[in-house]
Amino acid sequence: MLAELKVSDGTNLSYLDQGHGPLALFQHGFGMDWQQIHEVWPAQLGIRLICLNLRGHGDSETGSLEDLSFARAVKDILELIVHLGEEPKILGGISLGAALAMELTQYLSFSHLIISRPAFDVDGNTSNFNVFRALQRIMRDKPQNLWLTQLEQEACFQALANSAPRNQETYRRLLEHPRLSELMVWMNALEVDAMTINNKTLKHLKPRTDIIEQTYDALHPFTLARKYRDLIPNSNLHTVASGKESESKYQESMRTILHDILREN
Repeated sequence: MLAELKVSDGTNLSYLDQGHGPLALFQHGFGMDWQQIHEVWPAQLGIRLICLNLRGHGDSETGSLEDLSFARAVKDILELIVHLGEEPKILGGISLGAALAMELTQYLSFSHLIISRPAFDVDGNTSNFNVFRALQRIMRDKPQNLWLTQLEQEACFQALANSAPRNQETYRRLLEHPRLSELMVWMNALEVDAMTINNKTLKHLKPRTDIIEQTYDALHPFTLARKYRDLIPNSNLHTVASGKESESKYQESMRTILHDILREN
């Protein structure tokens, strides 16, 4: 199920390779790994699923901290596709993975794009990352035993209690991540290096596009999903279980939506 690839700078990366049939590249979000995709991927679709564990994620090595960037992640994925010897028919991802999929549309021929819970705005608006910025400041200025206490005192974090409770869980879990320091380097890099694709390019995308939104999710605002729906021709909008539902309900809802989206491939 998991395989390894040594990319051009010598860093060893792992990737999920599951199933048989048309190739689907579906990327995980920030701080996650292949399991995030595996948990929501419908069974028995007759599709070969590929998901690269990005640098510093899952079992993949970090490599040089200076090379942690969105652009390097794109390069790593393109090297993986060369290694596979086949371009994906389906491109997609969740959050950061959705941004990578959109960026990859500039380099690959494909027939189906799936953007799930996008977090990165093509116009560079990053106001939805305010809690990450607060966390970076806390980690820089406070001892580790105070990180959670300080985070819980931040107004931007407290505001999520009613508007996006599962986002609060995400940030709490992030503080326990075994590679947190590397992820914070990643987050710094994403502030200055993210998507280069622009509105004009998105407006001229021809393949079928499915966009998945989630309400009560401040990190992945549904308004951004709807913005991409309006920008990209031939796009369809789907709504997954809200951010007030449990993780299991979210996963079940995602599997159902992906099954309906993918069964036509």
